[in-house]
Amino acid sequence: MNIGVILAAGASERFQSSIHKQYLKLNGKEVIYYSINSMRTSQCFEKIIAVVDKDECKRGYVAEKFKIECIEGGDTRNKSIKNALDYIKNNYQATKVVFHDCARPFINTYIFKKCVDLLDYNSGVAMSTEVTDSLVTREGEFVNRKEFSLIQTPEAFIFNTIYNDFDPEKKDTAIINQLKEKSKIFLLKDPTFNFKITYPEDLFLAEQLMRINYFRTYKNHFGETSITGKVLLLGGGGGVGQAIKKYLDQKGIVYYSPSHTEMDLRTITVAELSNKCPFLPDIIINVAAAYANDNVGLLETFDEIFDVNLKANLVLIEYSKILNKRVNIVLMSSSSSTRGRENLTNYSAAKAALNSIVESQGQILHEIGIYLNAIIPEKINTPLIGKLHTEKIDISELLEVSDVVQAIVEYSQTNEYGKLVHVRKGL
Repeated sequence: MNIGVILAAGASERFQSSIHKQYLKLNGKEVIYYSINSMRTSQCFEKIIAVVDKDECKRGYVAEKFKIECIEGGDTRNKSIKNALDYIKNNYQATKVVFHDCARPFINTYIFKKCVDLLDYNSGVAMSTEVTDSLVTREGEFVNRKEFSLIQTPEAFIFNTIYNDFDPEKKDTAIINQLKEKSKIFLLKDPTFNFKITYPEDLFLAEQLMRINYFRTYKNHFGETSITGKVLLLGGGGGVGQAIKKYLDQKGIVYYSPSHTEMDLRTITVAELSNKCPFLPDIIINVAAAYANDNVGLLETFDEIFDVNLKANLVLIEYSKILNKRVNIVLMSSSSSTRGRENLTNYSAAKAALNSIVESQGQILHEIGIYLNAIIPEKINTPLIGKLHTEKIDISELLEVSDVVQAIVEYSQTNEYGKLVHVRKGL
């Protein structure tokens, strides 16, 4: 029997808040939720236990909300771990046990799987990472950082081994160091991002980091993905749209790309799409955009910019629902959505609102077979760039259109959803 243990009994002394950090909201969900969800999604554990503080154990909020077994922790981390080991020993027949700090909400499910599998050959497994900063002793002597590693959670063990070896009075904070037989320890090095929330600023940093997805355009990074299915393409007259049409033509892919006069995105409706699109699309791509400098007038340009850049995408979402089939929707956002751009107020605001729609609707649409994502490129080498920006632009700063097309093609076939995918030159 494999048991997962989430350590959530800490007093958050360095965090310094009236509510323990594990119960604070991170992008609308409690910090502890992410570890619970990742453990459950991994399907590695027959039982998951959360070790919580005394007050929470009595209150039962976490146990009730997340339908998880909670036990009371101790007044130190090691005593909390000891409580968990004793509880498991008295109530379950455990073979393997995996501990994880709930303050590390970015943990990927496959890391849990790796840890459990590696216990077939080892007594203990701990997530570790390279030391990337310079190291120096208190006496000022520099040491070789390559000789050291940082220990993180998860930490996984053969249950009987860690139960027999564990001493709650030891000062070690890494559980793996409690094992007496060091030769059977495996340090798992993985590039997976495993950020820990320690200070208040970390909570807000984590909220932004959790939203980051990026597409690698570096030529040696991946192989080419090909589109399969029929495509509805809006914005085919622009630089990116023309490049997409060229790609579709080369691949012999059936597509419908109405011109602005054939389909006005300022007034587009679901009925119009249904009547004019000659097939039921498998993929919907919208790279159309409306823009205007602030000197034209914020109120004067608001309706057109928001109708084209925002409302039209809502119409596409509603249209996809009536198709009653799997559909991939790829929308074009902009790097100006990450922070409002001077002289592009309405354009930036509309793109930021589009991002919010993708995140809000991603899960809901996925449940009915619609995979909604947005590409967020930085400045692209198209004729539009000169109209958006009045200052002189060095062409070496600009993304190639082909890089953006590559990202759009990739996400026209993906099983991911609700993603805001950044594309940067040279990455």
